[in-house]
Amino acid sequence: MKKIFLLIVAVFMLQIVKAQQLEAFQENEKFGIKESVTGKVVVPAKYDEIYSFSEGLAMVSTAGKFGFIDKTGKEIVQLTYAETSNFSEGLAAVSNGEEWGFIDKTGKEIIPLTYQEVNSFSEGLAAVIIDDLAGYIDKTGKVVIPLTYDYCMPFAQGLAIVEKDGFSGVIDQKGNFVVSMRYTEIDDYSQGLAAASINGKWGYINRQGELVIAADYDYVFPFSENYAGVMIGDKGGYIDLTGNIEIPMVYDRLGIFSNGTSLVEIAGKQFYIDKKGNCVEKEGLTCPK
Repeated sequence: MKKIFLLIVAVFMLQIVKAQQLEAFQENEKFGIKESVTGKVVVPAKYDEIYSFSEGLAMVSTAGKFGFIDKTGKEIVQLTYAETSNFSEGLAAVSNGEEWGFIDKTGKEIIPLTYQEVNSFSEGLAAVIIDDLAGYIDKTGKVVIPLTYDYCMPFAQGLAIVEKDGFSGVIDQKGNFVVSMRYTEIDDYSQGLAAASINGKWGYINRQGELVIAADYDYVFPFSENYAGVMIGDKGGYIDLTGNIEIPMVYDRLGIFSNGTSLVEIAGKQFYIDKKGNCVEKEGLTCPK
């Protein structure tokens, strides 16, 4: 809900593997991989899709079937799956079109395809769903946090957001509540704070669940570089980690700060600002007159 004001520049790019100086290329509506400097073809253009490498392997697809190749182009996992995810912590989620499970980097099915939905492994655990109930399994497939929730987020820094009956809370890796189920929605933590909704408004909580920035806003965004975008009605600005408004609430749309600047919009005009709210001309965007 709150993300509808976030400015997203959607740019389709061929994936680049910088460490190996490899890049995808397109030929006759198919994709392959070549060396960036020499142009030497490593993988012929024979795939419908090639995704970025993760843990040494890249997802590829042909005719709606997915598998994985290594950086020499060898098909390590044959293209037999209806859907796959990138490898994470040595395992990748795969689907036969109906159910999900996990394979290792040899293609061996380590956790059977028995789940309605799954997330990738994070910090040793993966969220899974059976019969519309979510919980967590370990890498052996053992259920370590019972499937009792409506939705579960991946673990990050020892904590995960869970949802049940219209409320959200935060648990640790033993399933104990760190933040009780009293918020309508909780977003991922960023710089130690997470956006949280209560009584139709948004504020920010710390890792103990304390509302440290009052829920006064209609829409909020994650903190980045010590600033977060917040909106009241159709106008937004930026606050710091203490909740002070550092950039006035004058913008129609907001971006997220990266490398000291953020994309914003006023009256249909997009431009960049710095952390003092000054316009910065970059990437072909000029300042409002």
